[in-house]
Amino acid sequence: MKPPVRPVPCSHSGKSGASASTPAYAVVLLIVVSFILYGSLFPFEYRDRFYPGGPVAYLLSTRHDWDGRGDLLSNILLYLPFGFFATLAPPSRLSGLPRALLATLAGTALSCCIEIAQFHDAGRVTSMGDVYANGLGSALGAAAAALLGASLRWPFIQELAAHPTAALLLVMFFGYRLYPYVPMIDLHKYWHALWPIVRTTGLAPYDLARYTITWLFVAAIVHSLYGFRRFLLLFPVLCGIEFIGRVLILDTELTLPDVTGAMAAYILWAMLLPLVPGRFVLVAVLFSGMIAVDRLQPFLFLPFPRSFGWIPFRSFLSGSINVAMQAFCQKFYEYGGLIWLLGRCGIILPIGTLLTAALLLATSMAERWLPGRTAEITDAAMALVIGGAFAMLSDAARTSTDTAVPPSSGSCEQPCRACAIPAQHAAELSPPSPSSG
Repeated sequence: MKPPVRPVPCSHSGKSGASASTPAYAVVLLIVVSFILYGSLFPFEYRDRFYPGGPVAYLLSTRHDWDGRGDLLSNILLYLPFGFFATLAPPSRLSGLPRALLATLAGTALSCCIEIAQFHDAGRVTSMGDVYANGLGSALGAAAAALLGASLRWPFIQELAAHPTAALLLVMFFGYRLYPYVPMIDLHKYWHALWPIVRTTGLAPYDLARYTITWLFVAAIVHSLYGFRRFLLLFPVLCGIEFIGRVLILDTELTLPDVTGAMAAYILWAMLLPLVPGRFVLVAVLFSGMIAVDRLQPFLFLPFPRSFGWIPFRSFLSGSINVAMQAFCQKFYEYGGLIWLLGRCGIILPIGTLLTAALLLATSMAERWLPGRTAEITDAAMALVIGGAFAMLSDAARTSTDTAVPPSSGSCEQPCRACAIPAQHAAELSPPSPSSG
């Protein structure tokens, strides 16, 4: 038996939920700033360095420098979350445009300060090219937040704003799959992107299973956000966007297991899994198993263990920045996705976060015996950070809903579809009570 639907105030007459300021957004912004500082100043080894006029003069001397494609894209992505949450964090009495401008200026100022600090940081390069890219990333993130607050009446946007954790997981999933987001107009590239489908004569069972489980996770999110009927239309559309993107975007290709896995996931979720009780539990078990197998394959263990790294995010910061950004998106949607799935199974967020971190810590310890793997605390720490961010975002979404201004008398006599959506999801997404049959 479903719990009773709690009425949700109509948002057409008050401030939009996305524009309501809450302390949770400020906390998430603090997490983002901490990550930027850690990633930009690591390994925190400083040296004496001289330049006439000091570090500020040196930074200005690089005003004609621009980052290469990889660094430019990575620096833009690094500051996108800053601009987004810096726009949502200020007091709600400010309108969207002033918030966006303040967020852009704050991101640019933060980048300038970090570049000046990097002047004495060993292994770091001070450049105005980074400032340009970081400022652009802050501006894009701020624009996205401002547009979100102004577009809550658009179809399909309200659900994303009401469920920011699920929306963030979708963004990270496509951020991983479509990196580096640079389209090409080249027929030869399109042919090479489709060639793996043409030349493939068989499907490896592991690849097919992995893609099917991944797309089942996406199907679970789309269904949870929009309901079953709209899932039947939206899921193929999202798959088509991803497939077209992998054909058009530089350095990406479309594979037969990817396409087949999406088709299998659609059929399973639409036809077979509705007949299985506890389908979210099944998907959570499959998803956690996929993560564990990915981390431990090919199961060829060394006779003696290697050392374990206790410095978080060290492997991210010591390798290629392009690989690190794509790996970050992948780990975020996988670890955050497992936390989200456990929540859909009725496990509260702190317990789900701890279970995910425990799985990652155990497999990281096992990686000490695997050749070519980096065994460190990064993944478990990342799961804890994601769980904390999810808690803040969920609190922000609840606060935005609870503080929405009630409509004036007669302003919403007929219950509009947009007003009914949050109440519908509140009933559909709430875990069953212990007394329910």
